Amino acid sequence: MRQLSKKHWRKGFTLLEVLVVVVIAVLVTMFAVPSYRKAQERNRYMAAVGVLIDMGNAVRMFQEDYPNVIYTGSFTSSSYSSCPTEPVSSTVRTFLLCHKYLTEIPFSSSQYQGYSYKISTSGAASCSGCSSYGVACMYDSDALVSEYRCAYIDRNGNLHNN
Repeated sequence: MRQLSKKHWRKGFTLLEVLVVVVIAVLVTMFAVPSYRKAQERNRYMAAVGVLIDMGNAVRMFQEDYPNVIYTGSFTSSSYSSCPTEPVSSTVRTFLLCHKYLTEIPFSSSQYQGYSYKISTSGAASCSGCSSYGVACMYDSDALVSEYRCAYIDRNGNLHNN
């Protein structure tokens, strides 16, 4: 058997070394992608809960100022040309935004972060998948994918998750 001199050694990687590196990269990807998706979903949920808490606080403050006005319905951010001076059932959303009970929320197609919202000045807001009623609730319209389906704010301002 002849020995190769140092001049004849090949430069580069063997096929086995390249395969080992590829297998390691695939394994790292297999473990990293699901945890990344869970973290992304959790962040989406937490952003939506922040908006829900703001809505709950706004409705509760509104109830203290106008206890006789009753409104229950979906909440979408809407543009308004003029601010109503007195709230009536049809203008509660606009009134909340105009009179700074609530700041403008960047909704897209009536949703924020994939969640839909409902508010109720009577505490009767109920969302799909929620087992109870509150002053504000949110639900994930794509509940088949999300483990965070529903949350609501009760009359005392407490957050509940379903």
